[in-house]
Amino acid sequence: MPVSSLRPDMPGVALTVFRGQDPEEFPLRILGVLKNTGPGQDMILARLLTPRLEQTGVMQGMSGSPVYVEGKLIGAIAFAFPFAKEPIAGIRPIGEMLSSAPATLRRAAAIQMNSPRLLIADAAESEQGPVAVLTPISFSGLTDRTVRHFAAQWRELGFVLQQGSSGSQPATAAKSPLRPGDMISVQLLSGDMAAGADGTVTHIDGEKLYAFGHRFIGGGAVDFPFAKAEVITTMPNLNTPFKISQSLKPMGSILFDGDAAVTGQLGRLPKLAPILIRYHDAAGTREYKIDMVRHTMLSPILLQMALFSTLDHHFRTAGVGTVEIDGQIRYAGQPALRIEGRYAGDANLPIAASLGAAIPFAFLQQHGAEDLLPESIAFDLTAKTARDLWVIEGASLSRRAAKPGDTVSIRAHLATPDGVEKLIEVPFTVPAWMTGGETLTITIADSFTANLLDFRAFYQPGGPVFRSTGDLIQTINSIHPGNAFYVRVMRSSPAYQSGSKDFSSLPPSIAAAMQKTVGAYLPTYQSRLLDKETRLAEGVVSGSRTITLEIEK
Repeated sequence: MPVSSLRPDMPGVALTVFRGQDPEEFPLRILGVLKNTGPGQDMILARLLTPRLEQTGVMQGMSGSPVYVEGKLIGAIAFAFPFAKEPIAGIRPIGEMLSSAPATLRRAAAIQMNSPRLLIADAAESEQGPVAVLTPISFSGLTDRTVRHFAAQWRELGFVLQQGSSGSQPATAAKSPLRPGDMISVQLLSGDMAAGADGTVTHIDGEKLYAFGHRFIGGGAVDFPFAKAEVITTMPNLNTPFKISQSLKPMGSILFDGDAAVTGQLGRLPKLAPILIRYHDAAGTREYKIDMVRHTMLSPILLQMALFSTLDHHFRTAGVGTVEIDGQIRYAGQPALRIEGRYAGDANLPIAASLGAAIPFAFLQQHGAEDLLPESIAFDLTAKTARDLWVIEGASLSRRAAKPGDTVSIRAHLATPDGVEKLIEVPFTVPAWMTGGETLTITIADSFTANLLDFRAFYQPGGPVFRSTGDLIQTINSIHPGNAFYVRVMRSSPAYQSGSKDFSSLPPSIAAAMQKTVGAYLPTYQSRLLDKETRLAEGVVSGSRTITLEIEK
């Protein structure tokens, strides 16, 4: 039935699941139609006439519940009024759902290497007008602290996280074919850790399915598995009423995420990315096997949550410790993305380590080709309850001045907070072609400082320029790990950086050509004569020191 045929006070019915697998019918009354609530969009207002919703209003998980007037489908429950005293619902017209267009992602900008979060904050929605019913994502197998820590980021995308309000029975088939009013769970994670976003089916046309009545994340073409969900009970909480459910065997795929609906196909299952996480400590090794959806924006934060939960469960959040990560993300036809890191401190190591693993993954996904999706992911996490930290306390030279051709010993003085000291020497031979009178700058720096210098182009407007996906992966693979320090000898001369590659001691003609290539090369004005990495078998290196060497005539 089209919106134009609706009149105030017309009776209608809606279908949703309150318990079990079978949808229940409940009455409602049409209040009117709000015109132009969005670009070419209307909203039907209705009062829900059932004692189940009298005290709670629209519950999370009801998005997509079909509404019928005179036996004809008019749309789906999709909007609610926060803090309303009556169960008033906003209904998405079925015509808009059938012709749903892709929505623009609410993520303001692509992730940057120095970002502390994987999702960018969005403007807050009004608490007075109608808002899309938040989509509940139910987690199992993750720690409570994981859900609490990531809740704010997911809410920016229109989701609310719930722990322990769902389970899964992947081997259990539904009792009946999927019907309008049935509850479904879009399965983002499955296996030892699970995450499912719940909604309701509005309409089925052959093998094609329409659900939710609003965007999922507004991502356009997607490929997410969905399963029928069985509702155990409803939770009539005055703050966030929701359904407690468990998902059954997958039944199909969500293929399009539009502004007014998600659409899917029954009987088709997507390709997922298997994740293997191995956690090592003094007590032994534990393994977690997970299947994850492949998506540019969601996959990195889902991986971060899985790593965070593993560390949070096994490794104490407060207190001194050291965590080492060693990961490999494989892509079809491309070199593997290698992620290494070592973190030491007094607290919040699960946050630092999981973010350190997820940021390079997110950067690659959001700067690479659209069809670049992971084939498999494996991470080894090694933790111990001791803070292995080496601080660069000083730097010195075997001699303060040298002639071209002379060899000088560069000394790095390292010490632990407990007073243990270490002296590491790096030889440097002054190039024979140098002329006297110059002053060389020598820096001994930790990985953090080295990364800031080597990846300056990543923080410039527009970011770095990459020639291919393989070049992008290799550049990310060159990020320096925390268990190393870097001895660099620099001289003042034309130099440029592209990605993380330095072009030093250039002939004037080459330097002039690079200077004219706008956006491709970043001038650094210092050429490297030595760039030596020293990795430590144990511990994290922190700090930097700078000294100078005079070149005699």
